Amino acid sequence: MNRKDLPKFLVAGLVGAALAFPAGLLVASLGGGSPSAAPDRPREAAPVRDVYSPALRSDPWFLDRQREGVESLEAHCRRSGDLCAEAREARRWLDEHGG
Repeated sequence: MNRKDLPKFLVAGLVGAALAFPAGLLVASLGGGSPSAAPDRPREAAPVRDVYSPALRSDPWFLDRQREGVESLEAHCRRSGDLCAEAREARRWLDEHGG
């Protein structure tokens, strides 16, 4: 390849990319169809965070972790009498948000 052929290769590459990109989008759209909503899962089936969940605060995994934190905070309050206002407020938030 010499200097004279470089513009030809660049143009050929750009034309190829311009054709390949829409073709890839077309192929991808033919196979997928419309994405469906995630099925509702019971609370027991949340071992990991659902990364496709549209709302973090309603994700079962997130609510389970918040519940664990609230229970730990309430246990600390019972043992030491410390952070009880925070424990009550955390419980109130969790009850309001479906926990």
